[in-house]
Amino acid sequence: MIFLGLNAAFLVAAAFGGPPDNGFRLFTVILLAIPTLLFFWVKSVRISLHDDGLTYRSIFGEKEMRWDALERFEYGAIKQRVNFIPVGTYYHFKLVDADGRKLRFGNRVGHCAKLGSKIIDLSYPALFRKVVERFNADQEVGFGAIRVSRNGGIKVKKFFGGFKEIPWNQVSSYNIQNGYFYVWPIGVKRTRGPRIREVPNAFVLLGLMNAVLKPNA
Repeated sequence: MIFLGLNAAFLVAAAFGGPPDNGFRLFTVILLAIPTLLFFWVKSVRISLHDDGLTYRSIFGEKEMRWDALERFEYGAIKQRVNFIPVGTYYHFKLVDADGRKLRFGNRVGHCAKLGSKIIDLSYPALFRKVVERFNADQEVGFGAIRVSRNGGIKVKKFFGGFKEIPWNQVSSYNIQNGYFYVWPIGVKRTRGPRIREVPNAFVLLGLMNAVLKPNA
C-alpha cells in the first residue's frame, strides 16, 4: 500500500508540478481513478442474510436473491500456496435464480468461511425440496460435473470428457474432501473427483445421496 501510494504521489507531482500538459494530466486522473473506484467498491460490498434470502449491497446498488427462487449455488474454497507454504484461501460464491439472474462475490467480503456455511444452511431446505421433487419424478438431476437419477444412479464427469456411470448398488462411499466431491465405486480405492465449485448445490447432492444410500442413518 505504501509503495502504491508513493507511485500515485509521483504521478500527481509529475502531472501537475511541471509545465502544463493537459493530455498527461487527463491520463493521470483516469489512471488513478480506476484503482480508487475499485478500492471503494471492494470496501462498500456488504452481504446481509435473512430467512427469506440474501441481500447484496455495494456503491453500485443493491441486489436480492430469495432462497425459494434459487436454482444453483456454486461454492468454492481453494487454498493458495507459495512454495508449498499456505498463504490464504480463495473463496468463490455464485448464486443463480430461476430467471437466470446471477450474483457473484468472493474474498472482497469478510469472514468468507462463516458466510459460506450460513448460505449453505439457509439455502438448503428450498434447494433440497426442488431436487427431491425432480428425483422422485424420475428426472435426471444435474449438479454440473455430477448427475443423478433414480434409475440410472450416478454419473461423474471424466477428466477427459464424458461421464462415468455408477449404479446406486455399486457405490462404496462418497464424501467432500479438501474441496473435491468424491464417489468411490465398490472395489476402487483411488478415484478422481470434481472440485465442488464445479458441482452446483454440492451439499444438497450430498444430502440426496445420504437419503438414497443411508435412509436409516
